[in-house]
Amino acid sequence: MNRITTIRATSGATLPGVTLSGAILALLGLALLSQAASAQSFYRWVDDSGVTHYSESPPEGHESREIRTQSRPSSDQPRQLERLEQRRAQDGENRDAAARAGEEAASRNLPRPDPQYCDQLRQNLDKLENRPIVRMTDPETGQVMTLDRDRRNQLIDETRDELRACE
Repeated sequence: MNRITTIRATSGATLPGVTLSGAILALLGLALLSQAASAQSFYRWVDDSGVTHYSESPPEGHESREIRTQSRPSSDQPRQLERLEQRRAQDGENRDAAARAGEEAASRNLPRPDPQYCDQLRQNLDKLENRPIVRMTDPETGQVMTLDRDRRNQLIDETRDELRACE
């Protein structure tokens, strides 16, 4: 007992006499045809000199072999594309970092300070390095304070950094 199923189209019309299995077979056939249509044929042949050639049409006067290809991507193409995007992103980050480094270098490339200022820095460094006790006036309170070893080493480092601009 074969049942007949009516399939309704979107317009509301019916297709009498079409079975569900027939419709499925028709859809499957269309899918296979569309896949076959996406495949391409190439021909491989070897000339008299032993060189292998590939062409879209068979050569005249030479024996050739048909090669069928699929138009879908190779299995590793998505992974390769992802790697390419990662490389591009990394290259962009590297370019940005290089640009920032160039800007920082340009900002450090300030004009040389006044020679009198540099002389004062050298004198301060000499006092910080060579005097056993160093006193300094606090610019905010005006009080004179004796520098401890940590503060003294910090000022020595800062003064040396500032002196680099003088050289």
